Amino acid sequence: MVKKIFFAILVSSFVLTAGCYSCKTWQHMHGREPADPSAEFMWEKGCKPAPMPLPEKCQPECAKPVVAPPPPPPAPIVANCAAKTYPGEGCEVVRLEKCMPSQVRTGKEFEFKIKVTNLIANTLTDVVVTDTLNDNFQYKTSNPKAIVQGNKIMWVFPTLGPKESREITGTGIATASGIVKNCVDVTYKLPIKMPVCVQTVSVQPNIVISKTAPAEVSVCDSINYTIRIENSGTGSASNVRIVDNLPDGLQTAQGASKIEIPIGTLLPGTARTASIVVKPQRPGTFTNKAVAIADDNIMVESPTVTTEVKQPILSITKTGPDTLYIDRQATYEISVTNTGNWPAVDTIIEDLVPAGVTFVKASQGGAVVNDKIMWKVAKLNPGATAKTSVTYRPNGIGTIVNVAKASAVCCDAVTATAKTLVRGAPGILLEAIDLVDPIRIGEDVTYKIMVTNQGTAAGTNIVIKAMLEPQMGYISNAGATDGVYAGDTITFAPLPSLAPKARASWEIIVKAKAIGDVRFKVVMTSDQLSRVVEETESTNFYE
Repeated sequence: MVKKIFFAILVSSFVLTAGCYSCKTWQHMHGREPADPSAEFMWEKGCKPAPMPLPEKCQPECAKPVVAPPPPPPAPIVANCAAKTYPGEGCEVVRLEKCMPSQVRTGKEFEFKIKVTNLIANTLTDVVVTDTLNDNFQYKTSNPKAIVQGNKIMWVFPTLGPKESREITGTGIATASGIVKNCVDVTYKLPIKMPVCVQTVSVQPNIVISKTAPAEVSVCDSINYTIRIENSGTGSASNVRIVDNLPDGLQTAQGASKIEIPIGTLLPGTARTASIVVKPQRPGTFTNKAVAIADDNIMVESPTVTTEVKQPILSITKTGPDTLYIDRQATYEISVTNTGNWPAVDTIIEDLVPAGVTFVKASQGGAVVNDKIMWKVAKLNPGATAKTSVTYRPNGIGTIVNVAKASAVCCDAVTATAKTLVRGAPGILLEAIDLVDPIRIGEDVTYKIMVTNQGTAAGTNIVIKAMLEPQMGYISNAGATDGVYAGDTITFAPLPSLAPKARASWEIIVKAKAIGDVRFKVVMTSDQLSRVVEETESTNFYE
């Protein structure tokens, strides 16, 4: 009788759904031992005790469970949900469900849901849902509001009516990558725990970007950038793209200064490589970096790379004589220097053969090509100088204009000019002769004066003077210009010009007046002579 009363009290506050258990089994589930282990008591729907022998509708150990209406179908469960009923199969009292995403982003807030349902026809009291937090899970908020005690979150429902469900919506954050696991329990009138555990994987992409570039290039070359992007994390990165804003002075072949390369989704442990070719617009030092951008505010910069763009720069000088006589050779020296910071490749030096000259020779293997003398220097390093020379002979009087030119790969051509004034040199020969020698006293003698221009330029303002000694008596003069006799000197008017290879002559007739070894003296001046030219002719006067 004591057992039946004790059994009736328990069943009056705890009503199960369809199915039967022996008293022994039920007491074992609840930590109790029967007073009489041999006694078999059964309880059924409505928690009414049944003495032995057992009714046929309720056999020992629920061999023939009472058929009850099936419970309503559970609501659809979202991805990664877990549910459990208590105490177990056949005699369910409470159903506890929990759902969370199957994968979440580390450090990003996500939502979870808990649902507790009373499966029996009686009201449950003091229902407490307890969620135990794992180390890498941080609770944020919930509705309804929870009670937080250390790593436990509790929701208290004073009552939970028959077939009634209560839903809890909360948010949390995975604080570290890895498995995020937490379990939820429920207690009610009798402290029965029913843990329901779900887990999710916390993942985090880790984007690493690098960029490589040549240290230096020529301004005529392209710069080849290589960009490598890698996801070394545990989660995928979505909508990944590479952005490269080029510095001023660099452009793509299409003239763009901004490059954007779509990558798409970058899975964990994978990498992509992209190549970028840009063209420098000028020499200089260019610093650049690339940026990787993805969803969830991911933005990573590559280390900075620096490329120095260099250029060969040629300078040229040319020297030669400022003036030259027509019968002389003119040699011109040409110097070409690379004043830039990059080698000048295939440097060509040219000297244009000027008009009015004849080529004589060239140094360092200079070759005549049509109307040019050409030299080739395979490589002219920065600061180096190439020297050549060329020799011409002028063909006439005038000005020689000699132009030299230098050019090389990836640099501007340069020119230099030298001018030479070609002159003729008047070479004037003065001669004075007597036509007869010796001369008897009282007879006449003719002296002939001849001026010859043996040079290459005209002689101008040529003046002739003849001086007589006392033994000579002046008679007359004639010739290229008129002469005036005064004080034993005959002065002829200036001869304005005497062309090269031309000759002018004058004659003076005198009478032998006395015996002696006499001298006929002639002097000449001109614009081209800085000193007078003298000529003397001796004549023997006899009796």
